[in-house]
Order: sequence, then structure tokens, then C-alpha cells
Amino acid sequence: MKLLQEIVGHKQSVKILNKAISSGRVAHAYLFAGPAGVGKETTAMSFARALLCSHPAGEDACGICRECRQLSSGNHPDFCLVEPAGSSIKIEQVREIQRRVPYRSYQGGRKIFLIRQAEAMTAEAANCILKTLEEPPGDTVFILLSARPQILLPTILSRCQTIYFKAMSVPDLIRGLVNLKGLPEEEARLYAALSGGSMGRALSYASGSLMADRDGANALAGILWHGSPLDAVELAGKASESKHKAVFTLDTLACWYRDLMVWRETGKAGSLFNTDRVDIIKMEAARYDTGRILAIIEDIEATKRKIEVNANTRLALETLFLRLI
Repeated sequence: MKLLQEIVGHKQSVKILNKAISSGRVAHAYLFAGPAGVGKETTAMSFARALLCSHPAGEDACGICRECRQLSSGNHPDFCLVEPAGSSIKIEQVREIQRRVPYRSYQGGRKIFLIRQAEAMTAEAANCILKTLEEPPGDTVFILLSARPQILLPTILSRCQTIYFKAMSVPDLIRGLVNLKGLPEEEARLYAALSGGSMGRALSYASGSLMADRDGANALAGILWHGSPLDAVELAGKASESKHKAVFTLDTLACWYRDLMVWRETGKAGSLFNTDRVDIIKMEAARYDTGRILAIIEDIEATKRKIEVNANTRLALETLFLRLI
């Protein structure tokens, strides 16, 4: 588990939390809002660790006291993690929170309630938690995490201090991957480019078989250049086996076409993400003009957004691939 000072990126968010700790003005409820996988929960856990630490080092946890070790091992009695049971957070889960809130902390410090996917609360659960968020005991801190804060009730939003987390920049992701995984910068650059600003996704790629998957997705561009409508339909079927695979395919394709455009405009291999595929990029870039590549990238991004809001994955991919033929 990281200390706040070890959080990669999100300097402004960490600064706000550090200031709250140092000034003693910790809010009773926080909403950490931002895209999935950008580091909201990692930061929330580091913040909780700093709040529960018995020997804090200034604005951060010490990392070695009993409380820090308990939280790291997942058995701190004053920390409660709430997450969807199935597809939603139910009223029974909120009532359990309400049952625990009035009691004093077991270890004489704060009580922390961390709620994952807060937008997944049912209407009954959301209304039930309002009173608790409005008047919690002074030793209680709520941290709500949400990738879709616009779905939350306005009354919940008004009771929380909102801290926004943006998608991480490619340079920040590269630095994080180099530090955390010891990767060569060139390899980290590709993982960062494909991650959509998510350190969680970048780390997942670094731990898996990304290169083979990347090569398969990139080959689509060549197939779609000279393929038939039947090829497009078959390829869409394979790529739509899961929503995760579909999004990965689209991210990889967008990155590939971006490299084609960069090569056409600059002819510099050092500016590419797929630096190990320069020969293929050079050949395929000659097939397009820059305007066409830009239109393709925009089409890919539009298709990705449709899939992320639960459009029919196969139909969306079929439509895109048929346009790319």
C-alpha cells in the first residue's frame, strides 16, 4: 500500500488531502470522482492510512505502526470497505453502516468508511445514507468513489467535498511504470499510450501478454484495408467476445492509426508509440492521407464511447469495421 507521497500524478488532489491533514480540517465526507482506473482508490487508501496512523509523519502515514500494518493487511477494525453486492449497493448495506457509525472507534482514532462505486447505490440506499452523511460523529470520515458522479443524488454531492481525478498523462504513466515495474522506457511508453490515462490498466498490460494481443489488434488495420464486408463482420464477431476485449481493440487501433499519422507528418520513429513496428508503419502510412487518418481515429473514439455506455458491442464494431473497409 502506498503512502500519499508515493502517489504518481494527481499532485493537486494529494496537495488538498495533505493540507486537510496538516490543518486538522478533515471533512466528514469526500467524493473522489474521475474515470475508472486512474488512481482514486489507491489515493483513498493512502489517505485512510494517513488518517488512521498513530505516528503520522507530518502530512502522511508512517507506514510502520500497528495501524498502518493493519490497514495494509486488510484487518483494521476501524476501516470498513463497502462495495456493490452484485450490481448494486443495497439498503441493507447502508443500514449496516448506520449501525456502526454511532459506536466509538475500536482503537481510539477515526473510523473510515470507503464506498466503492457509490453511483451503484439503489435509490433506497442513497436516500438512507443522506442523514448519516449530513451529521456523522466527529471521528467518522466517509470516502465515496465514483466514475460517474453525475448519477449520484444532488443532495449526496452537496454533503461531500469533491476531489476530481483526471486521466493521467502519458509522461506520468511512463514514470510510474518505470518506477513500479522497472520497465525500459520504450516498453513503458506503449503501455502508457494504450492505457487511456489509467495506471491500473497500464499495470495490467505490463503484467500480461500485451505484445501478442497488440500485434493481433494492429493487424486489423491491414486486413480492413484490403478485406471484404464479410471479413469486417467476422472480425467484429471475434473482437466483441467481451466488452474488455472490444475496448482494448479500439484503443490499440486508435494508437496504431495515430502512429501512421505521426509518421506521415514527421517521419520520426522516436515520436511513435509502436517503435518496434516502424517498417510496417512506414508502409501502411503511405496508403492514407492525414485527413482520412484523423477521420478514422475520430470514428474509433466515437465507437468506443458508444460501447462504454452499453451500446450493442458487436453491432457497434460491425458498423465501424464496415466503414473502414
